[in-house]
Amino acid sequence: MRSIPPRWRPAAALVAAGALLAAMVVSTAEPEDAPRAVHAAGEPRAEVWQVAEAAYPENADNPLAARVWGVYQGPQDQVSVAYQSAGTKQRADLDVIALRPRTKWYGAFVPDAKIRASVQRYIASSQNGDPEKLVQLAVFRMRPWEHAACQRRSTTAERRSYRRWIRELAAGIGATPTLAIMQPDAPFLWCVPDRAVKARLLTYATRTLAALPRTAVYLDAGAADWCENGKGNDPERCAQILKLTGVKHARGFALDSTHYMGPAENVRHGAKIAAILARDGYGTKHFIVDTAKSGRPTRWNDMVPSTKGGLRDDARVCTATVTDRCVTLGIPPTVRVGDPAWGLPDDVVALARRHVDGFVWFGRPWLYRQADPFVMKRARAMARSTPWPRPLTLGSGS
Repeated sequence: MRSIPPRWRPAAALVAAGALLAAMVVSTAEPEDAPRAVHAAGEPRAEVWQVAEAAYPENADNPLAARVWGVYQGPQDQVSVAYQSAGTKQRADLDVIALRPRTKWYGAFVPDAKIRASVQRYIASSQNGDPEKLVQLAVFRMRPWEHAACQRRSTTAERRSYRRWIRELAAGIGATPTLAIMQPDAPFLWCVPDRAVKARLLTYATRTLAALPRTAVYLDAGAADWCENGKGNDPERCAQILKLTGVKHARGFALDSTHYMGPAENVRHGAKIAAILARDGYGTKHFIVDTAKSGRPTRWNDMVPSTKGGLRDDARVCTATVTDRCVTLGIPPTVRVGDPAWGLPDDVVALARRHVDGFVWFGRPWLYRQADPFVMKRARAMARSTPWPRPLTLGSGS
């Protein structure tokens, strides 16, 4: 479904949005308010990569619903490469990750002249002959970004290259049903010395991809515990990032690309952001939540690194279902975000059915520092310690 730029809502809608925002609890929920794995003790069941899942009536135009999500198998994905060369025991563990749809991150490591062909190959493999399957990708193209972006401006050549790369990416996507996540770790925008320039570039990318006939764009908006480095998680601040980077053109926003908060915290936080955007005239915006690494919800500052004195983006892996302050796989990818199987609190279920397009695996906890390379030991440990059921495969009774 095409993402249509929103219009200003009538005054009554703005009043309602303000009332919703005011009614929400301001204090943040504790990470221990985690989903209860109701379905974990039961049998595996068909998932969104096997059968299309219906939208909720509260979110009837959800562009991720009513279609099967494609799963890429090929050389562009670190998990896929490892899975295809794995032994029998390794493969049995990796099924939990490799068989499920994951978001491919594209960045400057793919040259301007090659991004169109690269994404076309990715689409062909992900869809495997079915042009209606959903394809997922994250645009991580800005240079410099993250901590390096706080130190210097983008050069003229980098800015020109960025626009050219985005145009080529859009040409490669074409009319493919696509979920596109824009620039993970967006709160770094607050530290850059050329904020206005980078905001214009991100807006250009958002507008370009959102103009494609079947691409739903979600702008990164940090996480339930992060809207700005060192300054907490004020949803007003997260909403401001979105306003600066073109959310008026987008379907909505994405939460928790690199942090470890749980779905309950992110859904509540995202609903506040959506209410702010509606209040300020940006229309109805929906969002997605990463659940690839939220099997044990943990605040960033509480996470234990995998090595003494290490970094939190290289979190230690849970070794058992009772271990805490560690990372493991969360709720499998799904459109049915309010399913009782996830054990979410009633208020979160109601908010999720209305606001959340999907629980998506766009985080990459199986990679070293969530970047590269793939670490087999991490992946297998997460596959064994996740509280959620394995995927339904031929070996498990399908």
